[in-house]
Amino acid sequence: MNVDTAFERAQAIISSVADRLEAIRSEEDAKLQIITRILTEALGWSHEDIANETPNENGFSDYLIKDGDRNVFVIEAKKVGEISLKTTSNVKGIYKVSGPVLKPALTGISQAARYCNPDGVPLAVLTDGIRWVIFLPWGYKEKQAVVFPSLESILKDFALFFELISKSDCRKSTYRAIFDQINENRLNLENPLVPAFDIGENSIVQKSGLAFDLEKVFASFFSGLTGDDDPDMILDCFVETKESRVADFSLERITKNVLGNLSPHDADVGEGLHALVKDTVAGETGQTVFIVGPSGAGKSTFLDRFFKRTLSADIRERCIVINVNVLDASGSDLSALQWMTECSIRAIEQQLFPEGFPEWPHLQALYHLEYVRRSKGIDALLYSRDKDAFKEKFSAYVEEQVEKDREGYLQRLISDLIKNRKKLPIFVIDNTDEFDLEFKTRVFQYFQSIRRAAAHCLLLFPATDRSAWTFSKTEIFNIYSSRSFFLPTPSPREVFRKRIDYLKQKIGYKTGSKTARQYLLSRGITIQIRDLDAFAKVVEDVFVEQDYPSKIVGELSNYNMRKALGLSKRVITSSVLKIEDLVRSYITGSMVAPSRERFMNAIMKGDYELYRPGDEPLILPLYQVDGKIRQSPLIHLRLLAYLHALHEAATDDVDRYIAVGSIKSYFDVMSMSEVAVQKSLEFLIVSDLIEPYDLSKKDYSEDQRIAISESGMLHLILASFNAVYFEQMALTTRIPDSDVARSIRSAFKAQKSYNERLELVRRIFCQYVLEEDSRFCIIPESGAYRLQRDLVSNLEGRWIGVSRGALVDDLPQPVGKTFRGVIERYDNSRGFGFVEIPALKDSAFLHANVLEKSGLIDVAEGDTIVCELTRGGKGFAVSIVREFQRVDRPILSGTVAKIFEDRGYGFVYIPETGVDAFFHFHLLSQRQRSELFEGQELLVEVTVDTEGRAQVRKVMEDRLVRSDMNFETGPDQK
Repeated sequence: MNVDTAFERAQAIISSVADRLEAIRSEEDAKLQIITRILTEALGWSHEDIANETPNENGFSDYLIKDGDRNVFVIEAKKVGEISLKTTSNVKGIYKVSGPVLKPALTGISQAARYCNPDGVPLAVLTDGIRWVIFLPWGYKEKQAVVFPSLESILKDFALFFELISKSDCRKSTYRAIFDQINENRLNLENPLVPAFDIGENSIVQKSGLAFDLEKVFASFFSGLTGDDDPDMILDCFVETKESRVADFSLERITKNVLGNLSPHDADVGEGLHALVKDTVAGETGQTVFIVGPSGAGKSTFLDRFFKRTLSADIRERCIVINVNVLDASGSDLSALQWMTECSIRAIEQQLFPEGFPEWPHLQALYHLEYVRRSKGIDALLYSRDKDAFKEKFSAYVEEQVEKDREGYLQRLISDLIKNRKKLPIFVIDNTDEFDLEFKTRVFQYFQSIRRAAAHCLLLFPATDRSAWTFSKTEIFNIYSSRSFFLPTPSPREVFRKRIDYLKQKIGYKTGSKTARQYLLSRGITIQIRDLDAFAKVVEDVFVEQDYPSKIVGELSNYNMRKALGLSKRVITSSVLKIEDLVRSYITGSMVAPSRERFMNAIMKGDYELYRPGDEPLILPLYQVDGKIRQSPLIHLRLLAYLHALHEAATDDVDRYIAVGSIKSYFDVMSMSEVAVQKSLEFLIVSDLIEPYDLSKKDYSEDQRIAISESGMLHLILASFNAVYFEQMALTTRIPDSDVARSIRSAFKAQKSYNERLELVRRIFCQYVLEEDSRFCIIPESGAYRLQRDLVSNLEGRWIGVSRGALVDDLPQPVGKTFRGVIERYDNSRGFGFVEIPALKDSAFLHANVLEKSGLIDVAEGDTIVCELTRGGKGFAVSIVREFQRVDRPILSGTVAKIFEDRGYGFVYIPETGVDAFFHFHLLSQRQRSELFEGQELLVEVTVDTEGRAQVRKVMEDRLVRSDMNFETGPDQK
């Protein structure tokens, strides 16, 4: 409801009661005839939002207004005329609650405030239907109240009345901003914001002609890395993990099992009963599977790759994959199910019928039973008298059924492909994360109804981990059985490695390669480069051979690979790096990867002399305050530091998230205004530095739960420790103190060395930031606020009185500490492997020499070590192993269940444990690998990780056994 409509309704209500106020005598009369009507008819609240006589430890509140599960405000109602004010004014006023005007009404005000306290209600109203007193109940006696002394005053200032307690504005917490302006006059911004260097002074750095031409080639190269013009790249370059391999194999097995039930082999009664019991227990007539992982984990790519590359051709031919991308649904949520029906019908028709739609014989087959029933029943006389007329009438009937009963038509298509064509329908319902829980539930129930009607069907739901966890708590989820597979987010470094290798192989990066030249020319590039391998090698040296750049671009983009590639292109083509020098240095054999400082300058500045706010939306100015209200320049950092502490302390992903109200309460103790905190939260959410728990609620709202994102954590580190980031913020951040801005400008232009000038710029900016921050917040001494005190001391220690020599590294390094890790993979034949370090969210290189020094010879995947690390240009490496714990490795007999020849791994079924164990080909000798086939019996050492995943640690050379069993490919077929 907009304010204009609300005003007209308020006029009507007030007009209807104005002449009969004498008849409205009791409190109940005031509630029924005035207060409730204003709430529901003029302010947009529904009767379901209003709870009357709600009990709490301080009594019974007359009205508790709620928006869903959120308590919004309390109303203490009195009978007409009971509230008196010490003023003769008949217009809206703002008065101190404990002041003389409101002193006669203080008892009622206190009563309303008491009813707010037990449930943490943030707003209170005292009214007799005529006079309305609206105030904040927390510390109310020292604050101001907005008073409407008459019904006429409400109409005169209706916009304010509406903003204070209407449903639409309470959802936006507009009342908070209003009361902050009333109670905190210092929030009004009087001076304009000015930077040390205005955006008009920040010019683009001129590039050489060669650099300009090379930039076009790199733009084409990075366009190739996205895979937009090459769908095969996305599939071939999928970064495999332990989890994805298990999911691949398990999904294939599920598909085989369900397909096997479509056309069971002839069997005797005993075998049939055995199969029936087995299917009932396993539930293989139909399955619901969730592919779960964070955003950027490649869930949709995994499924696309599974159906195109993992499933064998004979099985794939028997599957009808129906992709339903919920984001493509147009219209309202209510019409979305109808759209999904149409989407499913189109997908099936295109795969079933040669023309992409059913011809008349196909439709006759779909409605054959109706044809027979009508020819022998209701239309028997017509059928016997005139078959052509009967067919015409039946055709009209079919047309009506197909056009009007689309769900029924869909069910017939599914039944036909299952019963007659022996094909398996597989629905992939993607991108439901963007919608609320109610919508997810409707979609889930809809496709479950299809699965139940079809009997043999697979439902696949890619979902984020948060979305899946929330949905798993619903009643509808627990009604149906399902399985879940988790996919972690791949390392950007590995994504770069695989995609660059793919491009090099595909386009033949060789000197004078005709293939490479044609590949580039097809994208409009006309220049010639002597050695095109230089482009790939430059990108490799920057983003693959070093871990720092790929980690930075990965975290800034929250591991969205398309955004990460865009950032990478920005770095390579930046005027800071000088493309021509990079390519020339590679061709001449003197390639040296850019330093961290140079890399950060490239990513910060792009093609400009200085950082330009808005030029790269993934790099945010954290010291920038709001242009309309007064804020501490540290407010964004303080919020991120608070959320980061929650992230570090969380034992479960859900614990990372906290309600907006709790955040405001925390910072309220620091005397930071609610409107300042709200504005900061809005900025951080829009910038993807913090993330909402419910992905369907992307904008700020009071009932939101939020957590820090990967980009938020990196921004916190950069703003606190990175010299390049801090000095660029000092030079370009708009601040309300023009004198400080001029001082920073003068320092940067001083007749000193470049390093000395930047040191002075950082010191001036830091002093300003800390002094300004002290005006806006008071940090309590309690332990809960220690991190806020540390934030100040870290900035002071980092940037004030520190020489350039002390800033060798811009990030805190974990070198010298001990870390617990799990051996991720280790190849004894090559003498090295990698250790997963959970605390660093990274892997460390492990060489055989380190193991030898530590007295270890035999290590394997799954073993746990406590180690110290070093960090070189290529990333972390284990320097010494302090502790070693070997996982249990029983020697068991198993059967090779699946071989992925092109991927270099397979699975062995272990009858004794009933599980499938993963194995790498590198565990096999040359002879073992040449003799390997599905159905073969092996004697293996098996380990089981903490997640219950089994992995072959060693294949016993002396106990390799052939089997005469013909599994899927027997010895005669290998």
